[in-house]
Amino acid sequence: MKSTLALRIALFAVVYGLLAYLCIGLRDPDTQSTLLWPAGGILLGTLMVSDKREWPAWIGVAGILHLLAGIATGRPLPISLVYTLNDLIIMSAVAAVWQNRVRGHHNLESPFNLAWFLGLLLAGGVAGALLSSAGLQVAGAGSHAHWYAWFIADVIGGLVGAPLVIAWSTFRAKRSGGSSFANFYFGLLWFVLLIAAAMLAFDGPTSAAILGTASYELAYLPLLFVILVALVWDQRGMTLALLTLAMITAVNTAQDEGPFAASNAFFGNALLEVQGYIGAACLAGLIMTAIIASRNRALRQAATWKLRFEAALIGSQHLVYEFDPASRQILWGGETLQLLGVPVSALDNIDAFAKLIHPDDRQQFLQGLELRSHPRPDRATADMAYRLRDGAGGWYHVTDTGAPLTDLDETVYRINGLLRLQRTSTDNGHTD
Repeated sequence: MKSTLALRIALFAVVYGLLAYLCIGLRDPDTQSTLLWPAGGILLGTLMVSDKREWPAWIGVAGILHLLAGIATGRPLPISLVYTLNDLIIMSAVAAVWQNRVRGHHNLESPFNLAWFLGLLLAGGVAGALLSSAGLQVAGAGSHAHWYAWFIADVIGGLVGAPLVIAWSTFRAKRSGGSSFANFYFGLLWFVLLIAAAMLAFDGPTSAAILGTASYELAYLPLLFVILVALVWDQRGMTLALLTLAMITAVNTAQDEGPFAASNAFFGNALLEVQGYIGAACLAGLIMTAIIASRNRALRQAATWKLRFEAALIGSQHLVYEFDPASRQILWGGETLQLLGVPVSALDNIDAFAKLIHPDDRQQFLQGLELRSHPRPDRATADMAYRLRDGAGGWYHVTDTGAPLTDLDETVYRINGLLRLQRTSTDNGHTD
């Protein structure tokens, strides 16, 4: 247990430290605020999925690394202390409320959890901006004029970093039952194309070398590949794609490259536009993966119930059917091949099915089906009994319980039924 925790702390330190160093290095020299702060999102996500007994370790490591990254990049110590304390306080508060409100699985794959996450992140961003502004005023190291920049940087950083940790915290290597090799390679292809498209759209030398110009017309092309990665790699792949796109976008914008760069000021429209771009990509990715996860859960549940339903039919010697009087087609539920020795493709219409009914019972069956197709209001639909031949030439006694489904105009559009099969022992269908 201790070795696992040590490994997790080491991984956290590497990721948090690198992101903190890179992002503080991209700060504005006047306000000392970063373009975005995914390191804070990494801390937030880690606290959200961790036991509160482990929080002192995560908070201590993050605080030390935050201060060291600020010192290493030349940020004044008082300012580094303000931002560090703000980060630790706000992220801890948001994570504490999250754990108290969201029970069960702490993921972002349900609309309820995602809504709580976005709401808490916005509230934390506002509180963090106010706290940072007050702290810098006390330290005499800035004004509150750019509070919106701090707010957006924290919120976008949370959108990038926290989902990454939450999605990967449940990852376990599987020998089987995971994604197929085809999905893996398709996802890898889209991920590589995402990097290429982002470099083409935001990196000046790359755009000039390939397109012959640095006009950056392809700014929104990378978003297509974010969606494609999410489709085959789910939320884990999407979070990696968003982090990669965010860092490429931020680094090149800070270098005065890309469609959102402004040569006269680092903060201003350029900042808001690139933050809005990254934020829109994060929201689109999170919403889409939540929809995909909900759909996949529904499909898995449907498949599970289908398996249980078919197992119950086989074990109890039953088949179910749905008959369309207009097309005379039949849809079957249950294993016709296993119970009757006849493939379902050979029973796809009423004429093919009637051929298996004993000649002495066939006319009675067709008359009963006709009554179900045109039911009388004053007469209940009666069960039908007949003999049915299987693929090996044996016979079943069948009890056919069915009823019509009608439209608003009382027209029968479907007949649903249940067949109970009971084996007989003679060639002619007569019991010995």
